[in-house]
Amino acid sequence: MTEADRKTLLRLAGGDSSDRSGVDDLQGLLLQVVFALLMVFMIAYFIFVESSRKERKEEVLELNRQKLVLALEKTAENRRIKYGLNALMTQGIDGRRSFDPSEHVKGDRLEIAPAAKTAFSAGSRAAVADYRDLAALSADWHTNVLAEAGLSAEALEAPELAWLEDEITRRIEEVRLDARGVQRSLAARLQLALIERPEIFGDVRDPAVLADLIKRKSLEIIKAESGGEMLP
Repeated sequence: MTEADRKTLLRLAGGDSSDRSGVDDLQGLLLQVVFALLMVFMIAYFIFVESSRKERKEEVLELNRQKLVLALEKTAENRRIKYGLNALMTQGIDGRRSFDPSEHVKGDRLEIAPAAKTAFSAGSRAAVADYRDLAALSADWHTNVLAEAGLSAEALEAPELAWLEDEITRRIEEVRLDARGVQRSLAARLQLALIERPEIFGDVRDPAVLADLIKRKSLEIIKAESGGEMLP
């Protein structure tokens, strides 16, 4: 800034242009203005950086969540195949699964197509074996889901890990109920058929005893077909 400029500014500010101390005061004031503007800029910059970092983190979290959801669906589907459920259940266009036991029960016996029967038998045994140790089953799901998603446990935040554990627990129970539901639906359909043939139980007349015999008989037929135990 030239001396003429200083004098002009000083006159505009109402000071004496011949007073050097006034010029120094004006320079100090200008420096304060510059520092204030610089501080405002720096604050705005850091707010922008922090906001961008937060948005990026949220994008990563959302992407991870999407990957995990797809991996959970794939893992659940693989389990249903393993347990022979897809060979017996049908899935509607809305994604809901249904099972019609009357298609596989003829009179007082099961008549399942050979391929479906093999899947049901092997799947029932696999399901009973897996659900015997829930801790090991949960750990296996955890490993499979992360591998399917292409993620590691270390890459996930604590809330994501907690959400994943809850989802795995929920999906494990959903698949168990599907597998158990198929077995129980077949047993219930068999019981209806057995009710119409009480003579196969001899001279039993007590309704309670007869009902117990019918239930046990239906479960025995299911066990014989599945080659294993019934899911709890």
